[in-house]
Amino acid sequence: MKKFLLLLLTAAVLHGCSSSSAPAEQPTETQPPAANEPATPAPTQPQEPAPAPEAGQEDPEPTSDMTYGNDIFQKVTVTKTGEDTFEVKGQARVFEGVVNYVVEDGHNELAEGSFTTSAGAPEWGDFTYTLKVKKAEPNSTLLLILFEKSAKDGSRRMELIIPLPEK
Repeated sequence: MKKFLLLLLTAAVLHGCSSSSAPAEQPTETQPPAANEPATPAPTQPQEPAPAPEAGQEDPEPTSDMTYGNDIFQKVTVTKTGEDTFEVKGQARVFEGVVNYVVEDGHNELAEGSFTTSAGAPEWGDFTYTLKVKKAEPNSTLLLILFEKSAKDGSRRMELIIPLPEK
């Protein structure tokens, strides 16, 4: 548990350091927002959850309450679609349109892989990916880590850490 908290704290500090050290002349949003979207870029922290439906109303389909993003990922949502199945959607601005991921529970890597977006950098490419991963321990929290591999040395760049929803 201490390692998990240390990992989250380190990620938050590094993210804060990396986002504040970006050059002022580099735009964070390269495409104009659509008419029905707000003019602000995707937040780096989760947005407030959507209001719960009133008593007697049913939610017609599963929705994700959180949207995630950083400099190379935006509008990322994760929805649980089955017992061990999740749908990840969003946009990425990554080299050759390749998004890499790892799913871990704070102790072990349970899944890893990659998928492609509709366009490579410098364009924003859309993606929808179905992820199947089973918990090793029933009381653990699964974390999805999206990242871009460095073309120079293969290291992880611009990690986006997303807790996978329980419901």
